[in-house]
Amino acid sequence: MPTYLNVPQVAKMLRVNIQTVRAYIRNGELPAARVGRSYVITPDDVDTFLRKRKESRRAEDIGLTEKGKEHVQKVRDNASRVLGYLEDCPGANNQEISEALGIDSVDDTHRALLWLEGRNLAFSEAEGDKPDRKKDPWYPRS
Repeated sequence: MPTYLNVPQVAKMLRVNIQTVRAYIRNGELPAARVGRSYVITPDDVDTFLRKRKESRRAEDIGLTEKGKEHVQKVRDNASRVLGYLEDCPGANNQEISEALGIDSVDDTHRALLWLEGRNLAFSEAEGDKPDRKKDPWYPRS
């Protein structure tokens, strides 16, 4: 028996207002079935909705300038190199990674690490009382 979600549950999952979820349903962006006066949505439909939204918001689709596209590609390229380095040398900080890989600046390394963190591919572990992602060690997610 499939599990169904109601509109408030989906709104909470997506961190949006209930009216926003209803608008997604009305616009046909989020499939839902009407049961009485309510809607039910399958978790698979929510996953599909999220995947489509992510795809539509990619850098190539949001009208970036050529320079902006180059910057995004540079971050992705650096992120790929950084992840490979972290798999070989976990626990390195931004400065060590930047020097080892010959990345132009620590800021470029930091952007790449944040990109990896946003995709749940890497994480930073605080060494002191206050986390500092630029100085704290980074590890690949396993």
